[in-house]
Amino acid sequence: MRTVSCALVLAFGLAPRAAPDEVAAMQGEILRLRGEVALLRGEKRSWEEKVRELGDSMKAVGDGLEALRERMAAPVAGPFLSAPPPSSDLVGVSKVAVFAPRLEAEAQRRRDIVFLKVRRVEAGAVRLVAEVELPADQPGVDLPIDQSGALYIVEWSTSDGNAYALQLKDGTSTQVVATVQVKQLQSQGRFIFVGYRVE
Repeated sequence: MRTVSCALVLAFGLAPRAAPDEVAAMQGEILRLRGEVALLRGEKRSWEEKVRELGDSMKAVGDGLEALRERMAAPVAGPFLSAPPPSSDLVGVSKVAVFAPRLEAEAQRRRDIVFLKVRRVEAGAVRLVAEVELPADQPGVDLPIDQSGALYIVEWSTSDGNAYALQLKDGTSTQVVATVQVKQLQSQGRFIFVGYRVE
């Protein structure tokens, strides 16, 4: 600090005349300090670059894990497809995997809105994926699934008093894979299937 102060005094011409060797020593000290500052700045830039690279690496790892999770089939889907339970009056069960799942109602019958809740079944929990409606003026609606190869439950309900069929279809082949009957005293039920998204 004393050396820098002396250098400033010299710069403004306020110090008594110094010997040439003292001036050279002070100039050398100033050059040394400038070099240290430049070195510290370089280290700071290098550190900031490494922090940026680490952040990018962490983001790439997070993206990779998310992609891996998307590709992995839910552990409950395999056993379900190996031995699916039978369908019933209340539950329509697809015995095959369903690609681009779609729910349709008989077009020739008058009906009310059908409310749908799409849930994904995991080993330790059942998670809500989406809530959608099948309007009265539309024959069908695509079911929004969030993970290929997962087991899904679609809960449906309506205030309808009319009888008609609700059909779960494979969107790629348009084949019916499960059916339930809406009746006056049966206005809610479920579909269960293993679904795959089709982009």
